[in-house]
Amino acid sequence: MPLLPPKLQSQRLRLFFSILLLLVSAALILAHFKRAPTEAATMAQDPQASVQAELVTLTPTGFEPAELTRPKGRFQLAIDNRSGLDEVEFYFEREAGGRMNIPLSRRGKLAWREIVDLPPGTYVLRSMNDESWRCRLTIIAQ
Repeated sequence: MPLLPPKLQSQRLRLFFSILLLLVSAALILAHFKRAPTEAATMAQDPQASVQAELVTLTPTGFEPAELTRPKGRFQLAIDNRSGLDEVEFYFEREAGGRMNIPLSRRGKLAWREIVDLPPGTYVLRSMNDESWRCRLTIIAQ
């Protein structure tokens, strides 16, 4: 078998690796697009997989909305800090009394997101920065 000149060998080697890289990239892209609809279909079939969100915004005058009512079950609680304060700490307490152990520290961040599953009852979302800022959250049994 005759040997190829070094320059031609180098070009063929580059071509081989370029084609190999292209094929691997195409396979990964194809695998990604084939998997995405399957995940979406699974989420649509399983109502527990999708989680509703409740958005509460802290403004300079307090929480908006000031009151929420929702059925028992998991949901995403989203709190956005638009108060103008850099350091805001939130906490939950039962309306009947007693703080809940849900970490809500937001030092230096403008958004807090957490999946919560509270038992039926009435809760108050408060801020340590201003005790008058309150958002009443009522969880009703289904």
